[in-house]
Amino acid sequence: MIIPPYLKAGDKVGIISTSNYSEKGNIDGLVQILDDWKLVPVVGKTIGPRYGSFAGPDELRKEDLQQMLNNPEIKAVFETMGGYGIARVIEQVDFTQFMYHPKWLVGYSDTTFLHSHVQGMLGVATIHGTMAADLEAGYHATSWESLRKALFGEKLSYSVKAHPLNRAGSSEAVMVGGNVSVMCNAKGTISEVNTNGKILFIEEVGEKHFRLDSYLTSLKYAGKFSYLKGLVVGQLVDIQEDEPPFGKTPEEIVWDAVKDYEFPVCFGFQAGHGTVNKALIFGANAQLTVSEKGSTLSFKV
Repeated sequence: MIIPPYLKAGDKVGIISTSNYSEKGNIDGLVQILDDWKLVPVVGKTIGPRYGSFAGPDELRKEDLQQMLNNPEIKAVFETMGGYGIARVIEQVDFTQFMYHPKWLVGYSDTTFLHSHVQGMLGVATIHGTMAADLEAGYHATSWESLRKALFGEKLSYSVKAHPLNRAGSSEAVMVGGNVSVMCNAKGTISEVNTNGKILFIEEVGEKHFRLDSYLTSLKYAGKFSYLKGLVVGQLVDIQEDEPPFGKTPEEIVWDAVKDYEFPVCFGFQAGHGTVNKALIFGANAQLTVSEKGSTLSFKV
């Protein structure tokens, strides 16, 4: 995997939305954070326009991402919002200049499509981390500080409390993953996530119990768990009960999908659509250790 250059004071960074429309107040908050980090924010053309739920029509969102990728002065690109939209434009984007000048791509949720495309097709590391939209609920120091550390190349290591469904073990491998439903939507495309020999991170929000089960079953039958080195389960937020009840908690649904394998499993990692969203470096080597006392996850970059 290629690790983009870490940021330093004075670097220019792009702000765009390749998915849904972003509120101006959240963008202002992100600009202030980047200013505090001594970075120079460059606001893209998708910040402001609205086309239905999107941050502008497909062509504008594609062009904005393309310009940020092509500009060698831009050292990182921050997606501001999830939702839906990257899948509509990703195959039209030319990554040639990006490969000459790799840079950090930051976001989560719908950005999962971008993460898996860039790692699977190009072998470049990206960051699964908090976005401007999260400022709607206020500034969460843990989330933003972990993102800053990832971007500036500081040590990134986490401890996670023990969970009754954890499976003990230790492994070191490249980390990939993201939102479960987005990974399912990417199956059969050039952006499909490659999990072979990797540590997989998963998270989800706002789905029914049965639908979470269907996504995980689909990933299982597609072989996405067959050759894993480890699984880190992030936040499963607002997973709604069925009628009649499905009969399992969201965590039990995940466990049911992976119980027949042998790789270590860590539940309860604070990343995804919850209050805390700790940064993860997809495409970088990660060390995962799970024991009865808890879990540790650290990145070797």
